[in-house]
Amino acid sequence: MRISFISNNFWDALVKAFQNLAQTTFNQSDEVRVWQKTDRFGNAYWCVYDPKTGRSAHFGSEVEVMSWIETHYYF
Repeated sequence: MRISFISNNFWDALVKAFQNLAQTTFNQSDEVRVWQKTDRFGNAYWCVYDPKTGRSAHFGSEVEVMSWIETHYYF
């Protein structure tokens, strides 16, 4: 009889993948999404995604993000 164990890293990655899938499947919103990321050099930048149009963009500052949103949506 041979017993093999699956590492915790695999299970963690699997759980995260299912969480992401559930979030994108069940959390369909028409609202613009904005989040911050960091590149491999440690520089922070902003990502914007508009699910209505499918457009996305990357910016170096919050001011640029707000300007993009304001030009695409008239409040």
